[in-house]
Amino acid sequence: MASPNDWARAIATTIVQHTREEEIAVFRRFKVFSMLEASGNILMNQNGRGFDWNVRFRNAPVTGNSGDTPRTFNRVNMWKRAELPWRGFTTTDLIYRREMLENRGQSALVNIASQMANRLQESLEQYLSYQPYVDGNASGNENFFHGMLSFLGYDGTISTASGQDVKTNPAEKRTSSNGADKFGFPSDNYAGLDTTLGSYGGGRLRPAVGADKGMFPDVPVTEDYDFYSPIIINYNSTGYTSTGSWGGASGTAVAATREGIHQCKRNDTRESQIDMVVLDRKLFIGYLNLLESKERALVTRENGLRQFGYNDVFEQDGVEITTEAAVPSGLGFGMSIGNMELRCLEDQLFMAEGPYFSEETQAFRYACSTLGNFRFKSPRNFFLLAPIT
Repeated sequence: MASPNDWARAIATTIVQHTREEEIAVFRRFKVFSMLEASGNILMNQNGRGFDWNVRFRNAPVTGNSGDTPRTFNRVNMWKRAELPWRGFTTTDLIYRREMLENRGQSALVNIASQMANRLQESLEQYLSYQPYVDGNASGNENFFHGMLSFLGYDGTISTASGQDVKTNPAEKRTSSNGADKFGFPSDNYAGLDTTLGSYGGGRLRPAVGADKGMFPDVPVTEDYDFYSPIIINYNSTGYTSTGSWGGASGTAVAATREGIHQCKRNDTRESQIDMVVLDRKLFIGYLNLLESKERALVTRENGLRQFGYNDVFEQDGVEITTEAAVPSGLGFGMSIGNMELRCLEDQLFMAEGPYFSEETQAFRYACSTLGNFRFKSPRNFFLLAPIT
């Protein structure tokens, strides 16, 4: 590189020593895809104009029986149909014939043409790694995958007010701000089904007794009340700690994350358990600072994210806590990998095309694309950490 102090003779007679190396400064590593691949939940060679699945939202009604009680028989619909379209991405590049001829031999500091297809695939792979968190329903995202924010929307909070009628309604929505409310009120639409609590009926599993003022998700509810509703954690709630802030010596990080992990255990099967919590980097650092003043950040297993070489991982209540660059600012996601799939139309996730030579432009054209979408079997197996109040 020329210096302002270079003399004209030096510039004319001495060349710069170019290093024939390419420093790749764009790569990031993403953990969700590592876990999906390891779990066998990336499915190829899918077909159809989209895909759908049946969601069982209720059980058959049960009544008492003395042994000779007359029985009645009625048809019971136990399923709702969820449906999603295929979506995808493409990336392209080209190199003119003259540029290709010039970019060879000793003059080629970076061999552009020979690695162009690989670079397109790497670019698409990096872009795709942000999709697990995207709201595929949002305006402008019509071609994006349906990530977790497609079903983690909320409208206000679940009221903790003592006067609410919890005997019949286990989750009263409050749209005005109240710092003590620990949970957001889920309100979204994913794959054509409503995530709002009670949208398809249901209520408390058992009537409240006496002064019982519990609210969802602390009280048992019928299966059709919350079958498609995620847990929304308001981590700014003073219900976790008096500070109502994530970090600091009395931060909410541990209590709020624990709430999400264990409230999702209402769906306590092996497949539906929370496998990991992924935080944005600022929340992750705040969590570590909180732990530093209390206890060691323990890691007791090596068969999770650490098997892929990730070291920024610790555990809480048997669940891995980590971070990655794709997480939207100020949010955290509790994930059940067993309830996630990436479905792809091709026989491979990324389809490389080219080079195709255009006689008109005298250029070789390259492309790389993917067509697919995520499927989350039910939002009830996931939770969101958000600063609602």
